[in-house]
Amino acid sequence: MNKFKAIKDDQLYLLPPSIEDFVPASHLARVIDEIVEGLDTSSIEERYSEIGQKSYHPKILLKLLIYGYSTGVVSGRKMATKCESDTAYMFLASMYRPDFRTINDFRKDNAEYFKKCFVDVIKVCQQLQMVRVGTIAFDSTKILANVSAKNTKDKAGYEQWLIEIDQQIQRIITRAEEVNHQEDKEHGNLRGDELPKELRQKERLKSKIQQVLTRIKEAEKINLTDNDAHIMKDKTGFNYSYNCQAGTTLDGIIVSAFATTSAGDKVQLLPLIEQTEQNTNEKITNALADSGYASYQVYERLEEKNITAYIPDQQYNQQEKRNADLFDRSNFTYDEQNDTYICPQGKELHFERVYQNKKKHQKSRLYSTSECLTCPLKSQCTKGNKRYINRELREPLREKVRQRLNTPEGKALYRKRMQTIEPIWGNLKENKKIRRFNLRGKEKVNAEFLLHCLSHNITKIYKHKTAA
Repeated sequence: MNKFKAIKDDQLYLLPPSIEDFVPASHLARVIDEIVEGLDTSSIEERYSEIGQKSYHPKILLKLLIYGYSTGVVSGRKMATKCESDTAYMFLASMYRPDFRTINDFRKDNAEYFKKCFVDVIKVCQQLQMVRVGTIAFDSTKILANVSAKNTKDKAGYEQWLIEIDQQIQRIITRAEEVNHQEDKEHGNLRGDELPKELRQKERLKSKIQQVLTRIKEAEKINLTDNDAHIMKDKTGFNYSYNCQAGTTLDGIIVSAFATTSAGDKVQLLPLIEQTEQNTNEKITNALADSGYASYQVYERLEEKNITAYIPDQQYNQQEKRNADLFDRSNFTYDEQNDTYICPQGKELHFERVYQNKKKHQKSRLYSTSECLTCPLKSQCTKGNKRYINRELREPLREKVRQRLNTPEGKALYRKRMQTIEPIWGNLKENKKIRRFNLRGKEKVNAEFLLHCLSHNITKIYKHKTAA
């Protein structure tokens, strides 16, 4: 008695099978298909011509990209291959097999549309009541640019490279002239006046170098592969990267996102807040962010916008260590009623003058006392004739944030930041292995980052629907 089921390689079907049968009703591909079918792609469609061979519908290519980015597949070649063997891709592509160039060109040519698509997906989340905008967590991560570090040079380096390219071109031309007697063998049925492939490559390289030279400054270094990428410090060292910013709800829905060439985060929070409120048409009440976003300007602007800040300053986590130093500034108590500081020895420091730091855009009140000279602990407190304490005019805003963060409620709310947005970066980099962008140039990199973000949101919609 045969104990195995029969192998039916040549089994014929009474009716041809449908691709619908190979994709479960609860599959992620079906949610992507449903959402993309509801998106407006007319701005892309109107750019296609009715003349010539029919093109793949933009929604097909958009579905493939979103599904690929949702599952960690960002290579156009891999997506094209999967359209031949993976039933989810076959379902989304309507059994078509678009070439990898078609997928890649669609991705790089529609950077502006992905901004609209990102917002449209947020609106879908709102319709499903998945978005609560009151409290928003903000964070950033560095993702490597698609560059070769050896192609980074200053102006003198590019000028020397241009000389070398010209010499190489001349050698290629000379070598081509020396083998003219083998023309028939070299060119076959061609005319014989085409540029050799090696020469065409050198000419293109020369053109790129000349373009960079028109924009590079004297002491500046620019990468030839991606002129917009900047060197940034991350956990592995200094690399050409983009600083990717995002804001999420406490439910993990990304409501604002962009990639920037600025390594610092301080100037990114206000644009993130503005984008969040534009994308959702709702008002933020609480802003959660790490100390990289903290500055007096940020505290001031959030106060003006009636947004409660849960953003520790750069010295917040060092309070305990600093308090252990008897003469640290933190141990000088400010008396608001008398506008004086009380030193650890009980002496009063009175207002002396206003000091302005133009570089940091800060204005401070300086406090001092004439009693330092007779103090027995002077040598431990200051090396000068007297000790100065400066108080930035917006210091009360920072103190208010510190007090808020020290409350049990503040600590609990701030912990939620780590539980909402940081896992998104972990999923992107560790689970999906996304550590480098595929596209080059700030505009295209920003579009690719938005693809990652909207794909994350669609995955959240999928989990929401399957859990319902």
